[in-house]
Amino acid sequence: MFSQGMLGSLLLAIFAIGKCSAMTNEFRTYFNGIGNAHALTNEQKMKIQNLRTGTNGHVHLHQDCQAINRFGNKVNGIYVIKPKTSPPVLVYCDMKIGGGGWIMVQNVKKGNKVFANKKWEDYKTTFGNIEGNFWLGNEHIHSITKQQRFEVKFVIQNGTEFVNVDYSGFNIDGEENNYALRLGYPLKNSKYHEVLSESDNMMFSTEDKDNDRDANKNCAQIQGSGWWFNKCSSAIFLGERIKWPKICDNCESAAILIKPTIENCISNQK
Repeated sequence: MFSQGMLGSLLLAIFAIGKCSAMTNEFRTYFNGIGNAHALTNEQKMKIQNLRTGTNGHVHLHQDCQAINRFGNKVNGIYVIKPKTSPPVLVYCDMKIGGGGWIMVQNVKKGNKVFANKKWEDYKTTFGNIEGNFWLGNEHIHSITKQQRFEVKFVIQNGTEFVNVDYSGFNIDGEENNYALRLGYPLKNSKYHEVLSESDNMMFSTEDKDNDRDANKNCAQIQGSGWWFNKCSSAIFLGERIKWPKICDNCESAAILIKPTIENCISNQK
């Protein structure tokens, strides 16, 4: 087990100096295979919480933030997870909200420019600052959510109030079906679900790939960002303008958080 200082020195050697040893090669192998390693600055690479080696010198990774949380890591921050059928992925884990173990899919604050002019190819992978305003990437969201059943929590800030809107299921299809959104049934705060439920089963749209149901408009072009549009009045987390009708039309911030459902936890323990 490495101390914080030892791990920082090791990662610095990998990314800044590039010197070789049996151990640094093991870490380098993982980093070279991480699907969104480009999303981190050198400083953030040294903040990764869970790159530790076991007694055999190998790195052990979990499938999601909930598994990491269950094995005792309760700190919010950047982690590496390993979905069943895809390369490792860098994610931000929220270990505090609702018992912790949440993967952050998107985080935005009003007025940011991160999502401006992004195209279909941009949305496929991680962009922005993973510790600030960012999008995890449709390919990564798909590879994570196809493993098992996930629930979702949308956290919307209206002034100083934070409203949670929860669904029992959340996954997106692969690119062959344009990353269509699949939501489960509403949980809690049901009066707020109607707006987003319009996006259920909708394919993802960007200004250069219009998949919404409005035959006369390109909602992504009008709104200036990608989303699972049904019509242009849908809830959307843009950054410059965040809206969720019935909660706020100019919200302060918003986040999308996912984790495996309780049913998965029970079945995995049998």
